[in-house]
Amino acid sequence: MTAPRCELRPLDARNLADLLAVAVAETDPLEVMPPVPGEPGWNETRRQAFREFHLTRSIEATEPVERTYLVVVDERVAGAARIEPVGADVEIGMWLGRPYRGLSLGGTVLAELLTVARATGARRVVASTTTANVAARRLLGDRGAVLTVDGYRVEAVLDLSGGV
Repeated sequence: MTAPRCELRPLDARNLADLLAVAVAETDPLEVMPPVPGEPGWNETRRQAFREFHLTRSIEATEPVERTYLVVVDERVAGAARIEPVGADVEIGMWLGRPYRGLSLGGTVLAELLTVARATGARRVVASTTTANVAARRLLGDRGAVLTVDGYRVEAVLDLSGGV
């Protein structure tokens, strides 16, 4: 099966609402943002926290913490990907809405993130996931990342100097 056409587009104030709409319709909040106290689910407090998270970390920040991208599949927002400098390394992350999982998009998004990472001059990419996220572990392992398991957390380190 071939993956649908997929590309990364920078997140900005104009398309943040599109990303939030996908998050609300197709994910659990804990899959896409830090925990927020209160009732579970996508209530108004959590929606505002999602907006503020992206505005303060990347969109409106004088010195952005990370660069965030929309994952766009066949001209529809399907999720997000990010890259964050961490010392001499970069940390990457991504999420996809439920309808876009299992379509082989992760490899395309990862390849794009690795291209961006190399362009920054990073020597290594780091990522975190959980033992339950079999797809992410497989994707990172297939690219040559060294995976370290600590309880339910999985840390991945991928050396970029080898031209992977």
